[in-house]
Amino acid sequence: MKGHFHYFIRSAIDWLFRRRSPALLVMRTGLGCLALAFSAGWVFDVSLPFREGQFYLSLNTDGGSPMAIVYAVVFLGIILVVVGLAWEMARYRSDQRRLARKKVIVIEVRGLRDTSGTPLHEAVPEKLEGHHDQVLVDLRQRVKDGMIIDPSAAVERLVSLPTDLERREKGLDRRDITLVYGGLAPVPLTFLTGILIDDEGSVVVMDWDRHAGNWRVLNGDDDGNRFKIIGLDAVHAGSGDVALAVSVSYGVDLDGVRRKAGDMPLVQLELENGSPDCHWSEEKQKALGKQFLDTMITLSNLCVTRVHIFLAAQNSVVFRFGRLYDKRNLPDVIVYQYQREETPPYPWAIRMPVSGVARPEVLRS
Repeated sequence: MKGHFHYFIRSAIDWLFRRRSPALLVMRTGLGCLALAFSAGWVFDVSLPFREGQFYLSLNTDGGSPMAIVYAVVFLGIILVVVGLAWEMARYRSDQRRLARKKVIVIEVRGLRDTSGTPLHEAVPEKLEGHHDQVLVDLRQRVKDGMIIDPSAAVERLVSLPTDLERREKGLDRRDITLVYGGLAPVPLTFLTGILIDDEGSVVVMDWDRHAGNWRVLNGDDDGNRFKIIGLDAVHAGSGDVALAVSVSYGVDLDGVRRKAGDMPLVQLELENGSPDCHWSEEKQKALGKQFLDTMITLSNLCVTRVHIFLAAQNSVVFRFGRLYDKRNLPDVIVYQYQREETPPYPWAIRMPVSGVARPEVLRS
């Protein structure tokens, strides 16, 4: 009920502050002039037939306003209506030409569940104008639901995404292109997706709402919770490899991380009151992204050569962190896939194409 109330309030505000067409305003003014002229200067006598009666209509201009004023108002009203109509038609044709140039490229990455679900392009907000061009990247291998059996094959499908986007954007003004992203895929593949399209300008990010069973934009309130950073002050200059555990939706399995990372220094970004539904605020995600990037910059300044990332977060958060990662100036990075039933529970990872690495590389335990 609360969600419906908020939707009603937002819709009412959008309607109240909607952009009004000046052409329609001119037309309404002209129609108002015509109505005023008829009501002030001309008097109609109408007699409707009843049974055997006769229909009678008469127009009386006596006793009204001076006819010169009436005719002037009528003439003005007609001019305004004609001008407003022509203006509105010209504006409509201009809008249609503008919309014909606009394109909304909808990138949906599927990599977890072997079900069709609701396509992302059907949930794109109406305010994003333009022709919808769906880019479906299906990484599912349909051997075991929810698992990637051959991550190398999935990576090969992903690496072609920038070329595909370049082809779809060819010949278009960048200002006429809007990118929308949403996905359900393993953490390393989602991080890689963010890395691959980090230079594509502004991206509208959506995520899957498991409770509502549909795609949703990041329109929630910022609860103010931020990362608690643990262990960063224990990293010494020239440490070489460092493990970074990032807990957002769930707590990272630290025992599994230590078994995998060995004796390398461990830094933690731990979100207070983290949960699977703590990520719906765009402002909160921006703040968490800044903390993540600042941590990576600090590690880079300490001459850390490689960061091993163990990440438990929602798809939109992982994608954001991947987009934020500076491919030229930050350390080499490996992102691990968590599978509880494995020992240790990180059976494979992807070395990202950053810091001089030309292509992503799948690493297995």
